[in-house]
Order: sequence, then structure tokens, then C-alpha cells
Amino acid sequence: GGSAAIFEDYQDDSDNTFTISKPAITTDFDGLGWHLLTPPLASIDDHILDGIFTNPAYGCSDGCSILETANSGIGFYVQNSGSLLDFTFTGQVLSEGNIILDQGWNLVGNPLVTSIDVNSLNISYNDSIYSWIDAAKHGYISPTPIIYDNQKASHVGTESFSTATGFWVESHKENVEILFDSTNPILEIAPSLYWDLS
Repeated sequence: GGSAAIFEDYQDDSDNTFTISKPAITTDFDGLGWHLLTPPLASIDDHILDGIFTNPAYGCSDGCSILETANSGIGFYVQNSGSLLDFTFTGQVLSEGNIILDQGWNLVGNPLVTSIDVNSLNISYNDSIYSWIDAAKHGYISPTPIIYDNQKASHVGTESFSTATGFWVESHKENVEILFDSTNPILEIAPSLYWDLS
């Protein structure tokens, strides 16, 4: 027995999405050559990249130059020459994050330890929240983010971001913000009435 009154503020969150992770994420390199990455964990101090990788990392948002540090959400290129099989980032696990975009092309990354579908991301502009698709329809961002596919040695469009994935996105306006939230559901997309040529 007992009184139910002591449980009146009880809430069952087990039906909601949540993330459990260690404060260290180790990711395997999926091959030799270039990789487009981002730290998936927040750090009080920026991640010191030459302590993680044997080759220099390059930030390319405003021309390409050697990048010594990066924090969650900052995209960068690094080349794997075979001396490393994996790499580890340490820091604070985030359940959500935001990235403010400049007008033009932005090299950013998934700030979460979980993979995330583009259709679960929200875009904020002028105090309004849009789905990725609606923001693209309104002309705030490009419809397809671009990752670097190491297997193809080419940049390709994507619909999802793996852990530690950096990507390019074009913003057509200043101060457009990408809102990452691991609890957002994936927006169901109606099938296109246009032809799909593959």
C-alpha cells in the first residue's frame, strides 16, 4: 500500500527519446583519404586537433587554412594517411545544439553524439521556426546539405548525418539558425510528384 498522493508529480519519460553516452566518442576512419568531420561533444576549451589527428585539419569556411582547434558544430577536413585507425573526441554530451549560419556557404557539423535525419532538424529565422523543407521552400537555406563521401572521394548530398559528420549548407540569409534536437521526430515527407531520375 501507500498513498498515490506522494506520486502526483511523477512523470514517465521512458516513452520519450533520450540519449545515454559516455563523455568520449571514438569513431573509426572509414578509409584512407579526406574526411569531413566535427567534434560531436562540447568542450569547455576547444578540441585541440593536432592532439587527435596526425595530419593537420583544415577549416574551409573562409578559404582553407590549418585549423588548430574546433568545437562541437564546427566542420573541418582531415586526411587519413593510414597512421590512425580511429580518433576520439572527449567532452560534454549535448541533447540539443544550434548553429548560426552566415549568408553563403557554411562548413558546420552535427553537434550531437547521435545520428540525425535532416528532416528532424528545425530552422529558425526572424523569430519563426520552420522544418528544413519549409525553410528551403522559403529560400532561407539550400534544400540539400552536402557531406564528403570518402568512399567516392566526392562531395554528395545527404539526408542524414552520422556522429562526427561535418557538412556544407548554403544560407541565403544572414542569421539563419539550425536547431539540432535529438528528441525531434522525423518529419514524414510526402512522395514527390516529380520524376526521379537515377
